Amino acid sequence: MNKTYYVCKYTPIELLEAFGGECQNLNEMPQGFDHADQIAHPNICGFGKALLEAVMSGKVKELVLVNCCDTIRSVYDILEDSGKLDFLYMIDVLHCDAECSRERTAVQLKGLAKAYGEYKGTRFDEEKFRQAFKKPERIVKPHISVLGARMGNELFDMVQKSMPYPVENDTCVNNRSVGEAEPPKDLEFDELMAWYAKELLGQIPCMRMMDHSGRKRLYNDPGLKGIIYHTVKFCDFYSFEYADIKGHTDVPLLKIESDFTLQSSGQLSTRLEAFAESLGIQDETKKEKVMGNEAGEWIIHGVTWDDPKCIHDVDEAVEYINRVGFLPLFKNEIPGFSLEERTVAEYWWSDDPVRDPCGIY
Repeated sequence: MNKTYYVCKYTPIELLEAFGGECQNLNEMPQGFDHADQIAHPNICGFGKALLEAVMSGKVKELVLVNCCDTIRSVYDILEDSGKLDFLYMIDVLHCDAECSRERTAVQLKGLAKAYGEYKGTRFDEEKFRQAFKKPERIVKPHISVLGARMGNELFDMVQKSMPYPVENDTCVNNRSVGEAEPPKDLEFDELMAWYAKELLGQIPCMRMMDHSGRKRLYNDPGLKGIIYHTVKFCDFYSFEYADIKGHTDVPLLKIESDFTLQSSGQLSTRLEAFAESLGIQDETKKEKVMGNEAGEWIIHGVTWDDPKCIHDVDEAVEYINRVGFLPLFKNEIPGFSLEERTVAEYWWSDDPVRDPCGIY
């Protein structure tokens, strides 16, 4: 049996499963865009191209989309014209959760139910519908959160392996929160779809929604130890949120961008490793200091000589820099990722040819 793939948190997965569908988030990163570059505009985002690659390569035969952005609408038009899919459907979801939006979404759900049921040759099974609702599970202990535009499975695996804490994927489709409430009993199908529409639109909003203030709960989590903010090339929605988060959180923050290919993910490994090391320093020693001005005098505050993260001499510094690629001289937006924060303060400008950090630069 073919799987029914989806790409958006507002996809009515529970409804599809009620008709016997097996749903899966389409989130793999291709090596490149050989097929997509032949049939799509070069400036659509990498994820849109990844969708086209998956379909054109024959991997996907059933796909349900939501009109979340211009790229997805363009992809839908291309795929509809290609004839490569056995089932293709796009749901028109408005940009708010007001009553009129809920009513329209309920109509859309009933339209999908009719089309999908006819395609599958099945009828709506209310018991399967109820069983499909699963309460979302979140990490409650100290963790790292990945926010922003969707992150491919392969890149997320790399992030998980790099970080010193568990990692929560809160990007795009992955912070889906349907399932916190169970469907009420003894409702007619139309009434049940009206309730379901409200649940879908009442999730933690994505950046396509007019009111996305509810997203603040994602980065105000008291268990957060760091945030990795991911954007996809040519995706505009999430760049604005990064600037807002940067001004409203004290949690260490790293911004990365990919074009949703495996090649671009590999190029990010050094930055992820550096960020992970900075988190380890911050949590384990709590000794990082910055070059500060005290009573008009500039003072370097570093780590102690016996700190496990301390760089003791020029040779160690050169070895570390060769390993990570580069190392800023003074504190920057990545906590702990500077020579200042990894050396002993007393040796700065000491003219010691072995231990003075200034001898490196």
